[in-house]
Amino acid sequence: MYTVILGGGRIGAKLSDWYLNAGNEVTVIENDKTKIRSVEHLLGPIVFEGNGTSVDSLRKAGVGRADLFISTSGRDDENIVACQLAKHKFEVEKTVSIVNDPEYFKLFHTLGVDIIVNITDIAVQTIEEETARLLVEKV
Repeated sequence: MYTVILGGGRIGAKLSDWYLNAGNEVTVIENDKTKIRSVEHLLGPIVFEGNGTSVDSLRKAGVGRADLFISTSGRDDENIVACQLAKHKFEVEKTVSIVNDPEYFKLFHTLGVDIIVNITDIAVQTIEEETARLLVEKV
């Protein structure tokens, strides 16, 4: 499976490592030179320097042959535009995106992002689960 991941930060790098270890081909699209060097140091030359909202960058990164496109940018506007281009311009079958602001969850869903991961809800849920026992009074 060929996966293209927008964003070489913590989430994008960890996902790339996971997909590579599972035997998949991965390309990371990143425009920050520090993140590019970091991903290359950890995972090798899998990074394409470019803008995930640019049709030209997506084309050069090989999105047209991708089975899966994952957007992990810290900016919701970039994530939604990149997923829209991947799905509608390049006909990628499955798109996945993080959403940083929970208010945009419905928009991502309405615009056809296949899998949406709400970072805020996951963080809150984890904290609630891990601290729930502190709220229970001892009998």
